[in-house]
Amino acid sequence: MKKNLILIFILLVMMQIGVVNAIRISPSSIKIDFQPNYEETFTFHTERAENIGVYIEGGLAEYVTVEEDNIAKDGTFIIKVKLPAEIETPGKNRVLVGLIEKGRGGGTVTGIASIRTPIDIKVPYPGIYAQIGFNVHDLNINETANFVVTINNLGKEDITNAKAVIDIFDSNERLVEKLFTQEKKIKANTQENLVVLFDPSKHTAGQYKAIAHVTYDDKSKDLEANFKIGILNVKIINYTKIFFKDEISKFDIEIESRWNSKINDIFGEVKVFNNTKEVSSFKTVSVSLEPWEKKIISTFWDPEGLGEGTYNVEITLFYEGQTTKITEKIEIIVLKEKISFFKKYFTTTNLLIAAVLLLILINIIILVRKRKK
Repeated sequence: MKKNLILIFILLVMMQIGVVNAIRISPSSIKIDFQPNYEETFTFHTERAENIGVYIEGGLAEYVTVEEDNIAKDGTFIIKVKLPAEIETPGKNRVLVGLIEKGRGGGTVTGIASIRTPIDIKVPYPGIYAQIGFNVHDLNINETANFVVTINNLGKEDITNAKAVIDIFDSNERLVEKLFTQEKKIKANTQENLVVLFDPSKHTAGQYKAIAHVTYDDKSKDLEANFKIGILNVKIINYTKIFFKDEISKFDIEIESRWNSKINDIFGEVKVFNNTKEVSSFKTVSVSLEPWEKKIISTFWDPEGLGEGTYNVEITLFYEGQTTKITEKIEIIVLKEKISFFKKYFTTTNLLIAAVLLLILINIIILVRKRKK
């Protein structure tokens, strides 16, 4: 009997949650730029319901009121915003208009936290006050891109003269170029972009840093951003160097894109030489690389018929009509060296250390279980 009652209770709660979660509210947000004695009404829409009310909370809630509540009739209600002549808290002031579930006796039960609309009232700061952003882009060596300084004037006064000088540094921290934006006037409570075109063709591919020295009237600020200049090139970072005689092994080639666009159909060709004589060759599968991505391409190689020793290896990547080639060494070793390799690491001391660590772990698990009991 108890189990049935509990099940019924759970089902009722779930049904109630389903009803609550089905409720929506619009508009989803309201933004207001503060003006002295500003006054406006907003109509909200939700589902028609008997047991849903409206609540208002936030630092400026005293200036927001419910003018009409027609949720039970047609699912609408009207909110009035009436601001004073002055607000002392500059910046973004948020008031939340939400829905609340009413109790059967008329009182409220709980607010529906996810069903509420923020009203953001942006109050200007005294004097000159600006939020500044700096945006740069990764780009390829044959492309150009705009570097943008964004100035949002949140103050009560206009900015009469805003400009920026952008210094470009290479990976060795050497200054390689200076860029100069235009000058602009930025009115109070508005935003402007200072834009300059960057042409990377005179630079080499690699990592770069841009520092924007922004001045606006008698104030200044420095912002820093990193970016990359790409070139159509796939770099070979690493590859498998040790193989065992007469044993099929995996041949891995780690590659990295240095291009700021996707590269498709990359595959490798491997040639093995004994002195100058080619003794083996094989190809890898094809892969794609996203901008600046690293990846391992693999294939299996059977060194059958090749004796132990050092061999020359030539690895060539093919992609987008381009190639990358390296010439290095690989080594073929016999099984006894493989065994000695395992002996080197699987020593008695290492095995004892592993056993002690395992015992400690088991004891910790036992203690935790005892404490829980």
